Amino acid sequence: MFNKKKNDSPSLGSENITTVIAEDCKIEGTINCKAFIKIDGQALGGITSAGGVILGKKGYVKGDVKTKELIIYGKIEGDVFADNLTLKETGSIIGNMHVKSFQVENGANYHGTVSMDATQISSSADKDTHHNKQTK
Repeated sequence: MFNKKKNDSPSLGSENITTVIAEDCKIEGTINCKAFIKIDGQALGGITSAGGVILGKKGYVKGDVKTKELIIYGKIEGDVFADNLTLKETGSIIGNMHVKSFQVENGANYHGTVSMDATQISSSADKDTHHNKQTK
C-alpha cells in the first residue's frame, strides 16, 4: 500500500513506529507517547516516549527529549535524556545529553555537555519531568 524508497529515513529495525509527524507538520506543546515515534516535521515542545524517537533529516525538536532509544538525523535544541543515543552524520544537538550509551558518526554536531551513567536514564527522567521544568 505504501511504497518505501530505499533512501527514506531509517526505522528502529524490528520496533513498530506507531506515531509519525510528517515533514509538513508542526506540533506545538508537549508530546507524550508509550511507543515509538518518528518526527520528520517540527515539534516545538518536549517529547517523552517510553519506546523510542527517530528524528528524520528534516526533523526539528525545540525542547527536551526523554526516551529509551533516540536516533537523530535532524536537529534538537534542548536537553536529551536517553538510554541509547545515536547521533548520525546529519544530526545536531544544541543542549546537554544525559545518556547510558552514546554513538556519534563523523560529521555530526553537538554543543553541550555529555553525561554518561550506567543507570537507566529514561525512567528516572520521566519521574523528574516536572521538577526539571520548574528549576530551569
